[in-house]
Amino acid sequence: MESDTRLTDYIDKSILQTIQDSFSDMTGLAAITTNADGSAVTEGSGFCRFCTELNRKCPLGKQLCEYSDKTGAMGTHMNGRPNWYKCHAGLIDFSAPIVVGGEMIGCFVGGQVITEAPDEAKCREHAARIGADPDEYWAALKEVNIVSEDRIQKAMDFLYTISGVLSDMAYSKYNTEKANVEIERATRMKSDFLANMSHEIRTPMNAVIGMAEMALREDLPESARRYISQIKSSGRALLTIIDDILDFSRIESGKMNISPVEYEPVSLFNGVAGIIMTRLMDKNIELVLNLNVDMPRLLYGDCTRIRQVLINLANNAVKFTDSGQVRFVVDFSRIDDEYIMLNVSVEDTGIGIKQENLEKIFDSFSQVDSKRNRSTEGTGLGLAISRELLNLMNGQLHVESEYKRGSVFSFKLPQKVIDPAPTMVVKDPDKALVIGMFRNEYVADGFTWDASKLGVSAMLLAPDADLVLAADTAIKRNPDRKLYLFVDQELFDSEKRAFLEKNPDITGVMVSEFFSTVDNGPDNLLIARKPLSAMSLTMIINHGNTGFEDVTEKAEVMSFTAPDAGILIVEDNPVNLTVTEGLLEPLGMNIKTASSGKEAIRKIEEEHFDLILMDHMMPEMDGVETTRIIRRMYPDYADVPIIALTANAVSGVKDVFLSEGMNDFITKPVELRTLASVIRKWLPADKVNQEL
Repeated sequence: MESDTRLTDYIDKSILQTIQDSFSDMTGLAAITTNADGSAVTEGSGFCRFCTELNRKCPLGKQLCEYSDKTGAMGTHMNGRPNWYKCHAGLIDFSAPIVVGGEMIGCFVGGQVITEAPDEAKCREHAARIGADPDEYWAALKEVNIVSEDRIQKAMDFLYTISGVLSDMAYSKYNTEKANVEIERATRMKSDFLANMSHEIRTPMNAVIGMAEMALREDLPESARRYISQIKSSGRALLTIIDDILDFSRIESGKMNISPVEYEPVSLFNGVAGIIMTRLMDKNIELVLNLNVDMPRLLYGDCTRIRQVLINLANNAVKFTDSGQVRFVVDFSRIDDEYIMLNVSVEDTGIGIKQENLEKIFDSFSQVDSKRNRSTEGTGLGLAISRELLNLMNGQLHVESEYKRGSVFSFKLPQKVIDPAPTMVVKDPDKALVIGMFRNEYVADGFTWDASKLGVSAMLLAPDADLVLAADTAIKRNPDRKLYLFVDQELFDSEKRAFLEKNPDITGVMVSEFFSTVDNGPDNLLIARKPLSAMSLTMIINHGNTGFEDVTEKAEVMSFTAPDAGILIVEDNPVNLTVTEGLLEPLGMNIKTASSGKEAIRKIEEEHFDLILMDHMMPEMDGVETTRIIRRMYPDYADVPIIALTANAVSGVKDVFLSEGMNDFITKPVELRTLASVIRKWLPADKVNQEL
């Protein structure tokens, strides 16, 4: 072998740089790859200022660094095992040889750390020896990381392993290909693991959420309806666990997709508030929801990702707050006639974050002040993912915090306006007067804030105020106004009940906890569950009720029927089959089912269908294989839409389905609005009745 053989003759520089950067990122130590003579091949990764600005910029220092790297690797090669050594400047380094045919052609170097506090006198003496400024030299040396010998040993073993892989890659084309096969196998294993995990979690969650959806169609007691609604909401929230893992994988690979749709922002934020209320059962926290009453009714954006970001921020606020409030503030500003800037903040009165830790909170798999927050669950992915998602949607995430006082996480996000009409408008605001009696100052402040934004006059009474006197005074001063009395559940006693019974023209509103049991009251008493919001006030004043429906979801499902359409549902899981069939019931279609790919083939031979919902993972013959047979063997089904039902949410699966002849796919758990929207999109137009 030629003595002037260079490392880059065998391994591309970009590959070396990538591996080296990864090593540095994973271990937190500096790294560089050199030729056999110690000259650098790559740019240093994670180098400290002590090395880059002082030692390696000094001619003698650079020469000594290269000599240290070379002799360290040669020693490892001769001993047959990794060793660490001190470089000329006293830093601990370790290097491993990259060998081809028994000859070292390069080395992989890591380190630039120390295990104990440095000696200033020795530092200054060495600085003078190599011609560096002693003061700068000492200041830079104090910045070098001090780490344990155990950590160095583990990193050194890892580096030695990598150098062996690089040696194999350089030895022959065969070994290079073999190494690539191993890398590809590891990638496939990761992909298969994520796909299987997605399937195993999403399949049972499809049953939980779907059954809850169907149960909500029944005539249920209010308490049961509320509990089932929370099962449905909490089931969706549980999916964030796997979604975080999948999203992190997608973001790492650059395959995260943004899917904008029309959505109702007020519906979205109310829904998230309901999910977060389930986290507050054991905490002395009030959730306050301040929505801009002029928010456009319909926007266009990725509401799923916005919900994910908001839930991540709100969950963090709840986790690190023991008392006080968590407040959503949802506002907007006009960009132009077509777009608005959505401004959302999540405020809390929690433990806060030290200024020096503000940037660390966005690091993946990390939690600042871990000793203090040892009992707080979380993988540290939520904020990192939230920031990346907002970046993908051209948004920005910002944080302000005061240690031990609380934090404010806010984001700005441009959104297209579909329907500019404001969501919350009180019909005759000058004819209403709202009176509030609350124990909690945050609820009281939110109440007056919401009323003022709606243009409704409001007054607050102390918890022990004389209600009869206050009401008589209010009536005399406002003879033309309708009175609404809002009272905390714990303040609603027999006196308040008797007062409402004697004054049927006054509408009473008991403000109850989200999960509390409420007894029946007078006919003029309504129940408003927390969080009390401008939407609650609007519904009460305009319609005399406190309900808030997800009108987006309802509209998509109930806006059409297709009684003449034939649909085949193919699903091997009987529970999921029942769920999908039940979700489609309101559309009035002619539904047939098959529990396997083979049965689906028999069904299409007996009857023609206008659309097929095809499960992906089935035994014997999966959905892709079944689709191939249908497309190739049954000409009558060449143009019939086949929609995949899959619990595999891993990036790239959609391309597989489309390439195999499917038209679209729906991810489990199947959501009502998604299912209806996709069916509406692919059903023949003559099979869809006019919108109701």
